[in-house]
Amino acid sequence: MRALLACAGLVAGCKPAPPASTETRQHVSLGQWIWTRADVSRFSESRVVHPSLEAGVFIGAVHCDTVARALVARAGLSPAVVDVGHPTAVIRLEEGLDRCRDAADRSAGFDQRLDSVVRVLRLRGGNVPYAAVQLDYDAPQRALAAWARSVRYVRSHSLASDSVWITSIIAQLREPAYGPLFTGVVQGHVLQLFDTGEPATPVRIAEAVRVVRRAGVPFRIGLGAFERETSRGRSEHRAWFDAVPRFAAVPGYHGIWIFPAGNRWVTLFRERM
Repeated sequence: MRALLACAGLVAGCKPAPPASTETRQHVSLGQWIWTRADVSRFSESRVVHPSLEAGVFIGAVHCDTVARALVARAGLSPAVVDVGHPTAVIRLEEGLDRCRDAADRSAGFDQRLDSVVRVLRLRGGNVPYAAVQLDYDAPQRALAAWARSVRYVRSHSLASDSVWITSIIAQLREPAYGPLFTGVVQGHVLQLFDTGEPATPVRIAEAVRVVRRAGVPFRIGLGAFERETSRGRSEHRAWFDAVPRFAAVPGYHGIWIFPAGNRWVTLFRERM
């Protein structure tokens, strides 16, 4: 998830919602990511309608200081920012992280440094028990194998006691090796369907369903409840909501995460589901 600008609120409106599919009713767990204080307000409002709504709290980020050749942690929100018993802690790994990885490093030096900063952020929660920890990194396709090694290392050290999920994008899943690389390494992945330049066309939806099925790794989907103006025109993030039943029919589907970017999303969810 890239840094998001403030977005216009959703247009209110209501129409009868069609019955959810059997697959959706059986498998959906619904959560909302919380990146800002505005998202905290949206979570509180949405939880009135969805009492079992899960919270995914951005607790910090890691970036590569290319001058110092060091990985640097930046604190995000406190995991106690919402009153839920077991939030998911989200750690964002910024674009360009691999600039701190030595191409000749075969001694896990990078993985050890990454583990150290992840440990610092992980401990920010104090005694707050996490439902899971999500590592949010848009790893380049060429670096997927190295990323899998890093996740395996962190999973067996600083996050050894946690359920670990990672973010994925369609471009990564196009790699046939995605499933073998991450099977048994993580609990699952969250397929991000916004801010990736992937339009919700019938062809792209069919491809996304096909590659997520091929990967064979447990997954949830991440939907954006906002739009933005880009050099190619206005985004259509919310069009991906209509594809939920297609993903829900795939074995290993575990539900949805919503990225509101400060927007109200309950009406949108009700209309599209």
